[in-house]
Amino acid sequence: MSRKINKVDVCIGNLDKGTDWVIEQLKAEHPDLEGQRWGCLGNCGDCYKRPFVLADDRWLYEAKTKEELLDKIRPDMNIEDSTK
Repeated sequence: MSRKINKVDVCIGNLDKGTDWVIEQLKAEHPDLEGQRWGCLGNCGDCYKRPFVLADDRWLYEAKTKEELLDKIRPDMNIEDSTK
């Protein structure tokens, strides 16, 4: 499925996993990207295990490292969503 991501949210319980860094990198490449921190994104427990972000309120991206997470989300940053 192809998509164009406009917003990326992170859980504050996951910041120590490098998710702020991921958002900073993405915003540097895509200045129009919205990024927001939330107290909880409803993925209880996941935020303490591995880095993850929620894109456009529906797509969960997760990886073992912040670098892997960035590599996973990057391909979807410039692609139009064919489901819209």
